[in-house]
Amino acid sequence: MLTPSERRRAKVAVLMAVNAVPLVGVLALDWSLVALLSVYWVELGACLVGAAVKALFAEGKPTYDANGFSWLVFGALSEKRGRINLPVLPLSIQVANLPVILVTLAVGSVGWLLFGAIGVGGVGETTGATMTDAESLSVGLGVLAVVVGRAVDVGRYLLGGTYASVPPQQPLRSALTSMAGTGSALLVGGGFVIAGAPAPFVLAFVLAVKLLADIVDVYRDRLEAFDERTSVDLGFAPDTPEWERIESSREVSEIVRPKPSAVVVGGVVRGFRSPLAVVVGAGLTLIGLLSTATTPGVAVELLGGAVVVAGGFTALGVFDWSFRYLAMEFRVCDGADVASGDGRLVGYDRLFGPQWRLASESRAELERVRSATDRLFGTETLRLERDGRVYRLPHLPPDAVAAGGRSAVAGGPASA
Repeated sequence: MLTPSERRRAKVAVLMAVNAVPLVGVLALDWSLVALLSVYWVELGACLVGAAVKALFAEGKPTYDANGFSWLVFGALSEKRGRINLPVLPLSIQVANLPVILVTLAVGSVGWLLFGAIGVGGVGETTGATMTDAESLSVGLGVLAVVVGRAVDVGRYLLGGTYASVPPQQPLRSALTSMAGTGSALLVGGGFVIAGAPAPFVLAFVLAVKLLADIVDVYRDRLEAFDERTSVDLGFAPDTPEWERIESSREVSEIVRPKPSAVVVGGVVRGFRSPLAVVVGAGLTLIGLLSTATTPGVAVELLGGAVVVAGGFTALGVFDWSFRYLAMEFRVCDGADVASGDGRLVGYDRLFGPQWRLASESRAELERVRSATDRLFGTETLRLERDGRVYRLPHLPPDAVAAGGRSAVAGGPASA
């Protein structure tokens, strides 16, 4: 296991090698400004992909609030504890890491395309410069070099075991910081060129800003330590919560599982009740009303589009609800004492293990609710909101939730 100083020196070596590639290209290979910006633009994409790979295997607890990802599918992933083990490599993918990775890739991709359109495309269109065959070959080798450099950084992260102690946000935040620095250099440098600034000035500016952004990224741990030691909040101090240890007692008095058919139908309802589905449906309705008044035959096309959209949200809703609850079972753990799990209720996923637990006194606060799906299948749902989190035991058989009395699961009076 490398020490922080050794990791920092290794990262400095990799970044110096990566930054040397465009510098050598400008000084020795007579690269144009478009060639330099093209290499930097590709490096931005490689940096984003490398950070996503790092975050994918990070084993620390995500630092975001799962309630912030309560959207369709994203909420199901962010609230699920557990890992997917890879069959060959000694690595695993933490399910809760996926939402923040997907969001970061979406936002970063938009920024990457914007930086390329303005920084590279804008400069090329303004100057009218084109790369010669020799320059294109050298730029291709430069692109290969920076991609290999980022791959080496990811390999060092995995082989060194760094992934075992960091949350997924850490490499993503580092990549976004680097993208912000280099992207600013591309945007401002492109603006200078469009404004008529001389090429040597723009080259020096881009190189300096890029190097500064990389230095800040390398010494982020020093800034984090300073942020933690002082009362000055620079925003660098990391928030590294730990997973709560959940033990499921072997002495289980009762196991209750949701009704599978009710879970699937509940997923259909979940998909149609999604805020995004409501917005898309309202938009299609508005467009249909405006179009049918002016264009004959468009109603049939809109109807076909509406069917496709409805099918998509149905599939997403079924996946969301099934991923949350289809493999869930709720265990009432009774033991000889509190330490062994006396009276606790444990939500256990048969694929990913224990998800949450409620003490015996919390079980008495579970409320009975009946959704349309429950009424259709004759099931019951128990619900509890505590500490900003909603605990839901959906679509349980009626014999598990005694109407008007005490329930083995609820542990107290049920409320209608």
